[in-house]
Amino acid sequence: MSNSSKNGSNISRRHFVAGAGVGLFAPAILRTTPVHAAGVAKMAGQLLLLGLPGNSTGNRSTKALTAHIAKGRAGGVVLLRHNFKSRKLVTGMTRGFLNADRQTLTAVDQEGGKVQRLSKKLGFTKIPEARWVAGNLNAAKAKVLYAAAGREMRAAGFNLNLAPSVDVHDPKNPVIGRYGRSFGTDADRITSFATAFVSGMSSAKVACSLKHFPGHGTSRGDSHDGFVDITKTWGKEELIPFQNMAAQAPLIMGGHLYHKTFSNGKLPITFSKKALTGLLRKKLRYNGVILTDDLDMGAIRKSFSLEDACIRSLQAGNDLLLMSNSLKYDEDLPVHVIQWILRAVKDGRLSQAQIKASYARVMRLKKTIA
Repeated sequence: MSNSSKNGSNISRRHFVAGAGVGLFAPAILRTTPVHAAGVAKMAGQLLLLGLPGNSTGNRSTKALTAHIAKGRAGGVVLLRHNFKSRKLVTGMTRGFLNADRQTLTAVDQEGGKVQRLSKKLGFTKIPEARWVAGNLNAAKAKVLYAAAGREMRAAGFNLNLAPSVDVHDPKNPVIGRYGRSFGTDADRITSFATAFVSGMSSAKVACSLKHFPGHGTSRGDSHDGFVDITKTWGKEELIPFQNMAAQAPLIMGGHLYHKTFSNGKLPITFSKKALTGLLRKKLRYNGVILTDDLDMGAIRKSFSLEDACIRSLQAGNDLLLMSNSLKYDEDLPVHVIQWILRAVKDGRLSQAQIKASYARVMRLKKTIA
């Protein structure tokens, strides 16, 4: 994920009022949850990483999400471009979320270069793009750079960086190569600098997510806009950075990409059990948190409802569901997603054991950055 929806900060009054109406009854919905499902509901809430339209602590959406966090209905927050008005305001927001639950995941895209939410304009130190770092620094100096950036992030209340990109560089790629977001064309070199990135951030108690599994670098499309088929351009060497870092990566984000080898029918990697559980979890022996890219992106929402996307993502092996909540803002999205998960467990589409395993991985992650 690198961009918010074009409509992310343009929420209509009709949608806002509709969401507010649901909010009045949301607590009652959960109070009527059967006792035997209460444990599943508690765990399900921690699997949600959610966005919001607000850019201050006084905004209604900020207050609503803070309340959901305090009640255990959301495990984390992701802030996008439209949430950043000033350093003071954004720090106030993150502090509020962490005061509601000190283990809240507070996430942001802070790769460097074009993808840098904590920007120089807001008073933060500019981070060079990955391509520049790999071309001008060695791994040791890169680690120092990223450690300093991590300390700034942590001081601003962020503990999760949705970076680095470990995609292979291809100048023809419109979303990675075009903006210098890759560390290079050599998988081992990418691994070296990505390791410096993760290690530097980790020293500041900021967890990182490698992206975009199994490799977005050679694609010819942008999954923010729609479906991206990598079957003809993807190569196995794109897996190497993920394989090399499987033992040390706190999180890995899958891409909204399609490859005929990994998918049954025309389904993206996000919904592919073969790719996420079979390849990443079992073959590459990855034991960390697998999270989705934004489920509100065009590649997903042009073909699937949000409920369908959430359940399919969990079935495939994702642990953490990232939703910017930007296409049609829903003040009580956490309540609705928990209900969708409860219904899926009840009818057998998901198992309690699966939810419990994802919950355990997310909580283990939280303990490392608390």
